[in-house]
Amino acid sequence: MNKKTLIICAVFALIISCKNFAIKDLEQKTKGQINGFVDKILDPTKDKITSNGTKVDELAKKLQEEDEDNELMQGDDPNNGVINPPPVLPASSQDNAPGLKAEQQSGGQQEEQAKVRKEDKGKGEKAEDRKEKQEDKEGSDKEKEEVEEQNKGKKQEAKKEAKEKQEREELQKRQQEEQQRKAKEEAEKEAKAEQEREEKQKQEEEKKVKDKLKNLVDKIAKINGDIDGIKGKTSVGAKEVRDKITGPIYDDFTDGSSSIRTIWEDLEDEEDFGLGKLLKELSDTRHNLRTKLNEGNKAYIVLEKEPNLKENVNVSDIQSDLEKLKSGLEEVKKYLENEDNFEEIKGYIEDSNSY
Repeated sequence: MNKKTLIICAVFALIISCKNFAIKDLEQKTKGQINGFVDKILDPTKDKITSNGTKVDELAKKLQEEDEDNELMQGDDPNNGVINPPPVLPASSQDNAPGLKAEQQSGGQQEEQAKVRKEDKGKGEKAEDRKEKQEDKEGSDKEKEEVEEQNKGKKQEAKKEAKEKQEREELQKRQQEEQQRKAKEEAEKEAKAEQEREEKQKQEEEKKVKDKLKNLVDKIAKINGDIDGIKGKTSVGAKEVRDKITGPIYDDFTDGSSSIRTIWEDLEDEEDFGLGKLLKELSDTRHNLRTKLNEGNKAYIVLEKEPNLKENVNVSDIQSDLEKLKSGLEEVKKYLENEDNFEEIKGYIEDSNSY
């Protein structure tokens, strides 16, 4: 009986010893793996935090499975038979020390594993927080970029509108300047045309005046030529003298309705100076000669019958009158040809043409 009991105790002691050895070996192995893993996860340049947490979870799960296998091994005998647990025997403190130490070590390992898992979880949460913050930052940056892009687009649009406005204003300014230039050119052209018209009209008026003066001068020259012709004779017909001398002077210069003294306004009243005086003297000389051509040297009286002409007259009787007429005509001619009197004569002619 004692022998059998002794054998059973020996077997049980052997099993406990194997268990302690296995636990110790597992502890050392696990501790080495954990220390290596901790060193690895503490180095941020080797692995990412999220993958470390996953490896730790896998290792802890593996250790737990090994613990469960060891517990199963403790309940099996070498013949795969179930050994009934021996009765509780009093044991010394030396026998219980290895078991307590193994349990304490196992509990420490579990606490260390829980601590590692907690740290990994905290690191994972921190990584998740950092990821969320990064995503928020990226979203904020993206939104900021979109706002900046919109502002940039608005600035470009405003710049484009300002440029287009400037171009429109410049175009409008050029158009206004072009219109002003054309208006100025048109005004200058019109002014030039008006000036040319006035100049042309002036030239035409001057030409008319000059033509009129030339006509008068030519008549004076003809009369004076006829006077010279008569002076070369001893006797001349009264009618010839009337038709060539006194008649033209009367009609064109002194008293006729078409004479310059009549149609040139105020000349009849201007008997004391200028052309009016010359024409008055010429009229009186002509009247004296005309009287000598009548029978009995009878003067013509207005509203009465005109006296009959003589048949012939002696040139010597009218010589002085002919010379005086010629001298008077020369004075009138000089006055008409004098440039200083041109505007005055032009005024006479223009006034006469207005009637």
